Amino acid sequence: MPAKYAISVSLTEHLASFVKTQIVNGRYGTASEVVRAGLRLLEERAARHAELDRNSDRPAPTRKERTNGRDRAAMREKP
Repeated sequence: MPAKYAISVSLTEHLASFVKTQIVNGRYGTASEVVRAGLRLLEERAARHAELDRNSDRPAPTRKERTNGRDRAAMREKP
C-alpha cells in the first residue's frame, strides 16, 4: 500500500457541505475518501489535457481562453 500523508485543507462552506452530504448519503465513508475521489478525477482530466496537447500543434485552451471566446461570440450575436 502506498504511503499516506496527512495534510490540512480549508474548504468553503459550500464544499464542506458537499463533502458531508456525500458521507451522509453513504456514497463515501470519510472526507478523505471524497477528496481522494476528486483528486483522481482531476488527475484523469489533466491526463486528457496532456494527451490533447501531445496530439495537437497547439496546447488546449485554458479556462480563461475558453470563457473569453464564449464572451466574444455572445457579443457578436447580440443585435
